[in-house]
Amino acid sequence: MAPHTPTTTAGKPMVPGMPLREFDTLEAEHDYVLTDESGTLPAGLRGTLYRNGMGRWESGGSPVGHVFDGDGMLSVFAFDGQRVRFRNRYVRTTHFLRGQHSRGPAGRGTGTLRGDGSFRANAFRWPLSNQANTNVVWHAGELLALWEGGKPHAIDPDTLETKGIHDFAGGLRGFGSFSAHPKIDVRTGELFNFGTTFLPFPGLAAYRVDTTGTLHTLARWRTPVPRLNHDIGLTDRYLVFVVPPMTVSPAGMLPVFLGLRPLGSALGFRPEIGTEIVLVPRDGGRRIHLHTDAMLHFHLTNCYDDGADTVIELIRYTADFDTLWDHFQHGFRTAPEQPAVGGPLTRLRVTRTGRVIREDLTDRIAEFPQIDARMTGRRHRYSYSVDVAHHRKVSGDQDAGYEVVPSGVTVLDHERGAEATYEIPNYGSVCETVFAPRFPGAPEGDGWLLTVEYLRDEHRSRLLVLDARYPERGPVYVGGLRHHLPLGLHGSFTTRIAA
Repeated sequence: MAPHTPTTTAGKPMVPGMPLREFDTLEAEHDYVLTDESGTLPAGLRGTLYRNGMGRWESGGSPVGHVFDGDGMLSVFAFDGQRVRFRNRYVRTTHFLRGQHSRGPAGRGTGTLRGDGSFRANAFRWPLSNQANTNVVWHAGELLALWEGGKPHAIDPDTLETKGIHDFAGGLRGFGSFSAHPKIDVRTGELFNFGTTFLPFPGLAAYRVDTTGTLHTLARWRTPVPRLNHDIGLTDRYLVFVVPPMTVSPAGMLPVFLGLRPLGSALGFRPEIGTEIVLVPRDGGRRIHLHTDAMLHFHLTNCYDDGADTVIELIRYTADFDTLWDHFQHGFRTAPEQPAVGGPLTRLRVTRTGRVIREDLTDRIAEFPQIDARMTGRRHRYSYSVDVAHHRKVSGDQDAGYEVVPSGVTVLDHERGAEATYEIPNYGSVCETVFAPRFPGAPEGDGWLLTVEYLRDEHRSRLLVLDARYPERGPVYVGGLRHHLPLGLHGSFTTRIAA
């Protein structure tokens, strides 16, 4: 593949160690109509793009200690066919509300200790605060702000006001982890998800939420040590888990519970135990457990049945765990010297005999893989991903320095084996893309890619609408924001138009 080059050389060049101001806090909450900067808003684009992510990385007047510990901020872009209305609002979690008045961080986090960090402030307190900062999904008449290690928060879909913890009418008991990456089968209307359990025994639980919003448990199983799993896949037959060897050390948890260290200190990567693939039958049958070589990954694009085989598409990280974790803990606000996150789009094929075949589909360093959500659980033709901006050592001369690989939005056409990319100009960055169909019943891939671009030179963001068939042609519409929008995580599109 030919080397990437920036669309334009204007703007301040990226160099290792430079500040990444897309991780600056946005304190204010806004509500206004976007400025039409260029292009024409497609008349058929009607609905709502919801986004979630960390909006601020400080609490009680002090910085938090990990990228995951920022307070969750929801954004809404409402398309009525004529204009786009923007609104953002922080999820009123207990952590957010306490952080308004506390001195020092209001709660514990992945890399953060509470208050002044003392034993007295942290001892024997639960090691994680629910920041509701990872994803947002509309299902069964509820808009849910999701987080990795606890229960969802119910959100008003129009005002973005927080209604409170949502436990599915008591279906999520106790700690009740409900992960941030559910999958919806658009043909049945069911939502599938999972939760991680720590007490009294470590393990995983698989859930199904029916069209009335009632939660059902599909399966529960124990793991020898607590395992961290971020995402799942769905096929016609299975709920698919690809569990990396990211583990929590029982010995390492002792100083965590004593309040001496944050939870992240007990996390590690154990390649000797490999990656475990678990296929949970949707009809309640016996689970299938398989093992393959250790992989570091977070996000699955899609899964589907191919005869007796199960096909899994995901992003396989190229950096090692220590490099990644150090970046999340200490370096996420600055440009890394080498890529710390992301990797190639990768396909796993699980055969009927239990063999796992791995194939890299591209050599791009990418993250946040997406599809046309109507294809969830079925063979998809198009994969959408975000190219991760990073520095790459120039080959040849040892003193030649680095070249910038820019961020961008790439569409991979599996049928043609072709890629098309919109490269972000001026060393900017871009959020995860979300697909919106051109019209109800449109063929797969016939629609729009919605994303938010950060303009580094102006410290401001803007909404991009790309034609999913021709992203390389650039945005068909650009809507300007009046400020920057912190680089968020995940989102979803619904045809319901927020009021």
